[in-house]
Amino acid sequence: MLRQDIQFLRGIAVLFVVIYHSGLGILNEGYLGVDIFFVISGFLITKLILEKLAEDNFSFTDFYFRRAKRLLPALYSTLFFTTAIGVFFLTKSQWSDYLEQLLGALTFTANFVLPGQTGYFEQSSDGKPLLHIWSLSLEEQYYFILPLFLFLIPRKLRLVGLLAHFGVFHG
Repeated sequence: MLRQDIQFLRGIAVLFVVIYHSGLGILNEGYLGVDIFFVISGFLITKLILEKLAEDNFSFTDFYFRRAKRLLPALYSTLFFTTAIGVFFLTKSQWSDYLEQLLGALTFTANFVLPGQTGYFEQSSDGKPLLHIWSLSLEEQYYFILPLFLFLIPRKLRLVGLLAHFGVFHG
């Protein structure tokens, strides 16, 4: 079932990101689009996992296979073409950084690699072809941890566990 509210929020998220990256200076909060995507993704994935667990029908293999089938072809295509083009356009120093970014992208740890190279909004970030992969890495780390977390927590404690997981309770 296609949810119009979710599609609307996705549209807003894309609009924020596109306007930010257009360089027009109209909307300097393009990162809000990424935040909206994170919330939508977290909501949908958490809902899917909880429904499958409630039905006693959750399969780690199926879950991770679906994620891989959905994300890896686009990721690998991006990495292949970016690497092929990067060979010709990146300086020696940029190439060295790029190889670290590539390893981070392949291992879904780019969000740890990139901050050691540049800040997202710094001028030097323009020379980081895989800068946008940090968000995919973060999302995949979430996909890796959340199913196991929800699987291990007793059914009666899942709501409390989710609230604690997302930092709702602050001591």
